[in-house]
Amino acid sequence: MKKVPRAIDNAYTNMGMTAVISFLLIALINYKKKKVVVHGSAEWANKSEIDKMDFFPYKKNEAETEYRKSGTIELYKKRVLEKRDYIKLEFPSEIIKRWETVFKCLIMKNSWKKNEYYKNGVFIGRDEYGRDLIDLSSGHVMMIAKTGGGKGVSVVLTTLWTWKGSSLVNDIKGENWLYTAAYRRAIGHKVFRFHATADGVSSVSCHYNPLSEIRKGTLFEFQDAYIIAETIVSPDKLKDKYFGPNGVTFLTAVILHVLYMKKIGIANLSDVYNFLTAPQFSEEEKLEQMISGEHNSEEHEGLFEEIYDDLITLKNGDESPRTHPKISRIGADILGRPEKERGGIMSTAKTELFRFSIPTIAKNTAYSDFKISDLMNDEVPMDLYFVTPPNSVDITSVLLKLFLNQIIFTLTNNMKLDKKGTNIAYKHRLLFLLDELPAIGKVDLFHKAISYIRGYGMKALIIIQDMKQLKEVYGENNSFLGNMSTTIYYSTNDVDTAKYIETRLGNKTERLVTKSYSPGLIFRKVSYNESYVGRPLMTAGEIHNMTENESIILAAGKKPIKGKLARWYEDLEFKNRFARGEQLTDASASDIIKEYKKWEDLKTK
Repeated sequence: MKKVPRAIDNAYTNMGMTAVISFLLIALINYKKKKVVVHGSAEWANKSEIDKMDFFPYKKNEAETEYRKSGTIELYKKRVLEKRDYIKLEFPSEIIKRWETVFKCLIMKNSWKKNEYYKNGVFIGRDEYGRDLIDLSSGHVMMIAKTGGGKGVSVVLTTLWTWKGSSLVNDIKGENWLYTAAYRRAIGHKVFRFHATADGVSSVSCHYNPLSEIRKGTLFEFQDAYIIAETIVSPDKLKDKYFGPNGVTFLTAVILHVLYMKKIGIANLSDVYNFLTAPQFSEEEKLEQMISGEHNSEEHEGLFEEIYDDLITLKNGDESPRTHPKISRIGADILGRPEKERGGIMSTAKTELFRFSIPTIAKNTAYSDFKISDLMNDEVPMDLYFVTPPNSVDITSVLLKLFLNQIIFTLTNNMKLDKKGTNIAYKHRLLFLLDELPAIGKVDLFHKAISYIRGYGMKALIIIQDMKQLKEVYGENNSFLGNMSTTIYYSTNDVDTAKYIETRLGNKTERLVTKSYSPGLIFRKVSYNESYVGRPLMTAGEIHNMTENESIILAAGKKPIKGKLARWYEDLEFKNRFARGEQLTDASASDIIKEYKKWEDLKTK
């Protein structure tokens, strides 16, 4: 075979290298070419972009920081990470046998301990690559999902198996308690279940007395009582010409009057109702008691003058340092009003308090098993499951609104900053898990506070069905939408909601190439025209047609994520957390009740 001269061979080699380099340069130039975004730049986040969104707290040390701050790191290690410590928790033998197998399997993988320990936050779903996404930021999360769309099994329960701080849960059917309370107790939390209409036999509740949160004998007492009065009065009654703001002030004074006049124990709202409806006294006599009653003992008779810089003088000219000046003056004001107006105010106050005379509610609000401050400042985190069944939502929603308002008013009163400017005035972060928030009615104080409570260690997970439901209660320009750091969208049947999501996702620019022909002498000439058009990243119709496994996750200032639902019963890790909590039933109620149901009884349910 004839050899090719070296010069020619080198020439061919150089030509080949030049061609390759030219090709690579052209490819690089095209790659670097600025993307046309004349009609919009919306696009889905890719894997590397999702990595930068801080939805993987178990890759960092946020969880450990939280535990150290709250003093619960050793407790959590003891309860969860030591593989045989669960035997000390007095769980039924059949549960323990099942755990033996589960723990051997998981510990051999040597990954479960790390994931269990470091995963902490609001579980918002999975990305299209199958990775868990967890929001541990200080920002709030909103979820928009229709009834039956999978929000409970994919976000609510998974969050309660993931969030390591304290929580207040709007537990509509009581299912969240049954599925997650025992697990949260097992990892060291105190758990409470409040069900205002529980009868103590078929259903059990802990106790919550709103009046026990009044800081009696301090500058805060009138404000604390006013918050209670304003919350329990129906919104339409606040606009009533006879009741209105004067009625709220009157009810505030009545609450304080009953609180001070009850010398043994702490008065409750049932006591307030009983005072206003006492048949042995006329309305005038009740007001006279408020005007001249001895609200304080001789030992503390200088207290009111110290707080209010005010002293009541009775009709006979004597000063009365034991009479509460605020209560006395408000009582005198109502007594001096025309009979019709006075009667309207007192009658409406009785009507608004009637619900607290219902035996089940009176019993469950007679006293408190906890203080609101325990949620963020007790030795260990605390979880309160607030049951609000649909058949009694008019009654229970008032108490939930009251509890929310008292939390905001009580726990945002103090801020202590460290050198980095972080608030360290609390031990545990608090999650408001508020399913169907609009269903309980407007909570004005919470609505206003949503913009600043994150600075006090509070985080909200708000769940609504659609935009219409939210706007009907909170109006078109409500504060919730603008204060969410992360929003989760599932498929929706509501046209307005689908349009809203379409707008939030934005528009993208698409390149269109059209081919045209022109006559030629022999052949037709072909020409190509390039143009750019805009279209939504997802149209309302496409959002409506999302499958039951798809979601959209939108973090503020980030590209949207194509998400997947993570149903707990399809996940080994969550199934194991559920298994750890199966021993706790409704009859076990709360941490104030120490008995466990027998495992044999549970198997028959």
